[in-house]
Amino acid sequence: MNKKSYPLSDLNAWLSQVEEIKILLPQKPRLDQVAAAAALSDSLNKSGKKTQVLCPRSLTVEFSQVIGVDKITDQAEGRSFIININYPLKNIEKINWDDQEEERVSLVIEPKTQAPAISQDLVKFKKGDGQINNIIALGFSSRAQLDQAIRSVGAKDVPNNLNLININIDQAEFFGQIKLIDTEAFSFSEVVAGVIEGLSLSFGSEAAQNLLLGLQAATNSFSLSEIGPGPFEAAAFCLRAGGQLKDKEVSQSQEKQKEPGRFNKPKIYRGSGQ
Repeated sequence: MNKKSYPLSDLNAWLSQVEEIKILLPQKPRLDQVAAAAALSDSLNKSGKKTQVLCPRSLTVEFSQVIGVDKITDQAEGRSFIININYPLKNIEKINWDDQEEERVSLVIEPKTQAPAISQDLVKFKKGDGQINNIIALGFSSRAQLDQAIRSVGAKDVPNNLNLININIDQAEFFGQIKLIDTEAFSFSEVVAGVIEGLSLSFGSEAAQNLLLGLQAATNSFSLSEIGPGPFEAAAFCLRAGGQLKDKEVSQSQEKQKEPGRFNKPKIYRGSGQ
């Protein structure tokens, strides 16, 4: 597959320095973006990284074809664990904890004598607000749009030294430590396929299936006259990894077509640096 001139050495160095990665989608992602994010997450997880795919809104049934879409969330996952009890504090006599059992913590909440008992349906659990330090952003037009999305997914704050890979296929604001802006690519799935192959990341059949789904959605099942060899080379890479093409045409409702004639314009820039 043609790896073009993607900044693979910069990407490899970036990945070698991080363990936890947030893959962030915009407010209204296209099917291709969701499929590419899920595939990249799966590949990175199987390559030893811990990833979470985030989108500022809950994804609907229109993305149900994407394998692993149920793992995409609108809230950043933190390390702390929060127990919420819908019970008046004035009714509680005392709160204690018991660590007598080895490697186990038990919280003991005692209501006052005349207060009603605490039932299980009053208890809810959630992970604490997550820190977002290392991001792979797919399809953000500006840094301001990205910062808004970071806040929307529940991050406590936007770090000044955000460690960021910016991936896009459209003309957009230039930001991020590593910028992979490929305006000749017809889909994010094509770009992610190039990154996975170029970095020799683990690549299984589920990730391959997702990328094929994204490729078909972005190219109207490879029928658009403007597309060049890139989508076909990416598809061959996915087929060799066990992915399968959809028998029926993938819906274009979520895809943003590139304007006619844009494909052949030499508007590619890739590189690293502030």
